[in-house]
Amino acid sequence: METNNHQINDYSAILEHKYGKLGNSERAQFDEEAYAFYTSQTLLDERKETKMTQSELAERSHVTKSYISRLASTQ
Repeated sequence: METNNHQINDYSAILEHKYGKLGNSERAQFDEEAYAFYTSQTLLDERKETKMTQSELAERSHVTKSYISRLASTQ
């Protein structure tokens, strides 16, 4: 990652340099994976904060436990 005294100047430029401009397939794949990671991390944090198991979250969300497990494994 390009930094200047450990401070990022323009993160968009870094992403564009590494993955290409918005709209190309490589950048779209990166954005999708980054969003999936962010979502799974948010779910994990909230689930642990409320001391809820994956099974309990699945039941409350009306999905299977295996679906919750797959979301968690994107970390």
